[in-house]
Amino acid sequence: MPDAPFVSTFIAIGLLPVAALFIHAFLSGLRGWGYHRLTGVLAIVWDLGMSIGYMLFRVFGGEVEGSTLELTGGILAYFIVHGIMAVIVITLEFTVLFTGWARSKERPVGDWHPKLSKVLFVLWWGAFLSGELFYLVYYVL
Repeated sequence: MPDAPFVSTFIAIGLLPVAALFIHAFLSGLRGWGYHRLTGVLAIVWDLGMSIGYMLFRVFGGEVEGSTLELTGGILAYFIVHGIMAVIVITLEFTVLFTGWARSKERPVGDWHPKLSKVLFVLWWGAFLSGELFYLVYYVL
């Protein structure tokens, strides 16, 4: 079992509250509960900060110190798919923020916000769970 790098542990733990916020925002949007906007914006901004921060860290030469993970073909393929999924999620997050803002200002965006929110919810969970499962399988178990 390879040692878990600090940055990977930080991201794996830091995204757990985002999951709770996304659940609340999604369910409150569907059921009309309170604080829908607050938890939705907080979840997206928190996730964007962590995701973009990690990507910038890696792009500008941030080493994942302490990692002894061997990059085989399967792991590299996973990282590529996971990275593409993360970029799609980030794009959707910006779009959902914009359509939510536009709806709150009564600007014409049609019904894009609820549709995109549902897609974002599913894709975010896919990216989140695949990352958490990778972390658990390769660094914990």
